[in-house]
Amino acid sequence: MGYRTFEHTADVGIEAWGDDLGQAFVEAARGMFSLMVDLDAVVERVQRAQSVQAPDREGLLVSWLNELIGLVDAEGLVFKRFEVGLMTERELVARAYGEPLDAARHAPHLAVKAATYHGVSVDPGPPSRVLVILDI
Repeated sequence: MGYRTFEHTADVGIEAWGDDLGQAFVEAARGMFSLMVDLDAVVERVQRAQSVQAPDREGLLVSWLNELIGLVDAEGLVFKRFEVGLMTERELVARAYGEPLDAARHAPHLAVKAATYHGVSVDPGPPSRVLVILDI
């Protein structure tokens, strides 16, 4: 399991991998939040459940990451740990663990506006790999 980030024009990309798609999705979320804050400083004080539906796996990845970005924007939360409970071709049920953003402790980095469909790919593997471009 793991992820790497890379520059993409004025945006940033994440390539993530794992033994299965659930792990690859988790690593993509970790990669996204590592761009936003220092993950080591985030404490698991709150959890949020997400359920997203999309016409395909690529849509699930983009929708889930955008749902997480929505929690940052709406509730001021940042996350460090993620669990995928259910994943089908068109549905994802997951949990995110984190806390309200504290600029003094979390050392905010980039503001991620959205996960995009540009260049998105999902390879079920094994190993599973995903690629997503983030609008910053």
